[in-house]
Amino acid sequence: MNHRQLPLLHAPGFITAPRLLFFLCHLFCLPTTAFAAGDPPSPPSKSLDEIVESLSTTPNHYLAELLQRAERERLWEKPVWQRLMHYKPTLLGGTESQVDGTDFFLSATGKRDPRAELRATLAGFFTHMEVPPNGLSPQCRFPARYFWLDSQLHFDPEQLPVQDCPKFNFFMDGIRPHGVTVVFPAEHPDSPSSMFGHTLLRLDRANQTSATRMLDYTVNFAAEAGDSSGVGYAINGLTGTFEGRFRVIPYYMKLREYAQMENRDIWEYRLKLSPEQTRFIAMHTWEMVPTYYDYYFFTENCAYHLLSLIEPALPERTLTDSFGSWVLPVDILRVLRRNDLVADVRYYPSRYRIIQARREYLDEKSEALALDIFNQGLENHDDRLQQFDAERQADILDLAYEYRRYAGIAGNSALNPALSDDERALLLARSRLGIVRGAPQVAAPQTSPDNGHLATRLGLGFGANDSGGFLQLDWRAVYHDWLDPLAGHSSSYALAFGSLAARYYGDTEQRKLRLRRLHVVRIDNMEPWDAFFRRVSWRVVTGIEGLTQSDDRQGFILRGGPGISIGTNDKHLLGYGLLEAELGAATAYADNARLAAGPAIGLMASPGQHWRLRLTASYLADARDRQQDSARLEAGLSWGGQARPSLRLSGGRYRLLDGWYNEAQLSLKIYF
Repeated sequence: MNHRQLPLLHAPGFITAPRLLFFLCHLFCLPTTAFAAGDPPSPPSKSLDEIVESLSTTPNHYLAELLQRAERERLWEKPVWQRLMHYKPTLLGGTESQVDGTDFFLSATGKRDPRAELRATLAGFFTHMEVPPNGLSPQCRFPARYFWLDSQLHFDPEQLPVQDCPKFNFFMDGIRPHGVTVVFPAEHPDSPSSMFGHTLLRLDRANQTSATRMLDYTVNFAAEAGDSSGVGYAINGLTGTFEGRFRVIPYYMKLREYAQMENRDIWEYRLKLSPEQTRFIAMHTWEMVPTYYDYYFFTENCAYHLLSLIEPALPERTLTDSFGSWVLPVDILRVLRRNDLVADVRYYPSRYRIIQARREYLDEKSEALALDIFNQGLENHDDRLQQFDAERQADILDLAYEYRRYAGIAGNSALNPALSDDERALLLARSRLGIVRGAPQVAAPQTSPDNGHLATRLGLGFGANDSGGFLQLDWRAVYHDWLDPLAGHSSSYALAFGSLAARYYGDTEQRKLRLRRLHVVRIDNMEPWDAFFRRVSWRVVTGIEGLTQSDDRQGFILRGGPGISIGTNDKHLLGYGLLEAELGAATAYADNARLAAGPAIGLMASPGQHWRLRLTASYLADARDRQQDSARLEAGLSWGGQARPSLRLSGGRYRLLDGWYNEAQLSLKIYF
């Protein structure tokens, strides 16, 4: 391996490399137990720390010379070394690497001692010791470290020979990195791992096109969750029990992993990185794939560690220090924008949007025929198809085929590259028409996800109900609700984690601050139902709520249920109906518990560019005590843009434990 000139393409017969690369990355970069039944490679009888101590003062030894020069330059304090090792300051004033795999460190104290790790790394470069988990020598296991230290110390190849690293060379030959693109599949509520969207890096080759980008390789960081799901999945993700690992796979294979990816728009952010910086990132990727981090959903997640992978190539930037208490995938897009690292943004519509665009070309009769062909086969409706002219036949067949592919993915949770008999028949009939037509043009949303409102929100409001006036202070950790500015967000999906509201009632006998609401999570998924997309809408909310109009009593609630939504194609008007059930627990309830059920309906609209309107009604009848019934008739109107606060007016008539009452409130919402 020539570390001074990073390899681009050495091996002949490159055509076979992409297929083998994915296999080799897993074979040589996973822990040893994944590919060998025996013990992992053994360390040398003498540790590198001991070698450093014994040779650091030995005259005329080249390692001693390198160590002395590294000491003079204090290289372990340089930003590149700190970022290659992923060191961060600790609360007690020390330093600790965020990497949790012990095989990443050559020094016994390397996780917390940058100087010791640098010295052990230099010593390791003189050896052919097998570094766990893949048994490569230090030069071949850590090429980015070697490359950077060589650039600082200018190794003499006569005294420190460059070792041949065929596996690493094959890796670099296969991906041929020339540029970097951050890929953002938009959020989708049907999977916990995609509720906030996702981010991954794509290592682009030179002269890439829209079509060939699918063959480039992606770097993805994700939790190794295994069979964990439900509550266990959430607990493990919150407590760092999962291992988070990088994986390198072709872009098209990564997209096939997601059944719901067919419903997710793709945004691609090409970065302003040179080919040299890109290759350095690829080298560091090679170093990171075999090891792991403790994975935390809201901090050390897919978004955060993709930035940590880029940082070594940008020593003048501090990207991962830009976050607060949590990191969302869209946040890294904003960080890249603020640091002027985004060259351009490209939008690729989901298959769902493409199907909807094809439907716009057809009238109701033609659309119904396409659906019948999908359900019953082309052979049963060929006579009906022949009644249309060739142009319209092409539109009908295109829609039937597109929907067939979509349904196949949704039903099998993966894309089968082989064509079914029905798909083959549709394509054959389509080809006979001799009409060449590309995919329909789907306009990109006016606002990209990173330009939407920020996720955390603080609100201050003044209102009044039948018991008097109040001031309300509310706070939401993340993410988006129905009356927030719509730009950059879905119009059929609302998600809030950590929503808190407290009120100060000034007109009551006992003036005090009282808890109005503490929702742990609230998810509203109102995807419209129609002849093609028969999606069940649903809602779930859990937490603590006030049980009276003056909030002098509170209780725990778990509420939710399924339903149906309908809306216009542009989703500027959306209506829903749900059948909800609620389980409550509070001392204010009879027998300290409540079980209720009833209907809920709502209408959401965007009457203007910056306006949002919501009308809702619900009634929950208690199964045992009708005095504990609750009801809500509410209207809300908001105004605001994506980069500024929003003003919100809401009011309605409500029923809680102390009966019916009226309420209205005006509030200001600030996003940060």
